[in-house]
Amino acid sequence: MKRLSGLLLALLAAGAAQRASAFDYSDNDLLLVFRADGFNDVEFDLGSVSNYLGLASGAQVTVTNFDLGLVNSNFGGDLSTVNFALLAATANTNPLPRVWLGDASSSGTPTALTYSRWSQLHSTVSFLGTQPTIFTATNASASYVVSASDPSSFSFIASSGGQLNGRTLGGAAPFSVESTIPGTLAFYELQISTVTPKPPAPLWGRFSLDASGHLVFTAGAAVTLTPARIVGIVSAGGQWQVSFTTGAGGNYRLRSAASLNGPWTTLPASVAGDGTVKTLNDTPSGAARFYSIVTSSN
Repeated sequence: MKRLSGLLLALLAAGAAQRASAFDYSDNDLLLVFRADGFNDVEFDLGSVSNYLGLASGAQVTVTNFDLGLVNSNFGGDLSTVNFALLAATANTNPLPRVWLGDASSSGTPTALTYSRWSQLHSTVSFLGTQPTIFTATNASASYVVSASDPSSFSFIASSGGQLNGRTLGGAAPFSVESTIPGTLAFYELQISTVTPKPPAPLWGRFSLDASGHLVFTAGAAVTLTPARIVGIVSAGGQWQVSFTTGAGGNYRLRSAASLNGPWTTLPASVAGDGTVKTLNDTPSGAARFYSIVTSSN
């Protein structure tokens, strides 16, 4: 009897160890996805997204709990055409429903979501996590490599089988969630709001992935960026002085164009926001000029 009990305990321990090493998605887990046309998708579960929240501004975390060798092998050792994405979501029963997405865009600040839009994103992220958990249950794999045409793949799920834009998760995300390697994804927390206009989304930091596949998260204060509003344009001394509202924690730059259709040019000068009206200058090359303000966190 003692020998049988010991055997049962050993089998249970082995099963627990197997489950611990397998792809085992739960709500709030952060998913890391690699994909490129003509190759299989590769997906990893990096564990709780809380590991990357609330860190001191400037703190860096080197992400090592994914198999870079597998990524290189899958894409033939060349990551230059590979895209990567990072996604997480709370449970739909969470009292503060949120999704966290990497933003590949270089300008503008996303805002809070309607409940229906959040629900779409939650369903997509949850499906992306549960499918690998199901299909790796028998082999204890901590990663998921699958054909991009398979219904359980990121490429298929994100694009609804190729019918929608996968880069925006079928149009549910307010920006492209993929960046080509090497690249950087600003990591935003998208909450639900019923107010109009919707408040800006908090920014927690940035994930940067270099050409060799090394992934680093740099924390930034989760500031709520305030989009600028132009309040005045004055001509003086051959220059146009553009005045606009600012918010604390934001950084503002002037964009100009000779036509509303562009091309638009972002001027090099910038100003830090502090809640007061700021002014930036432009020396126009023609009679007509159009202006907008770019808001960023750095």
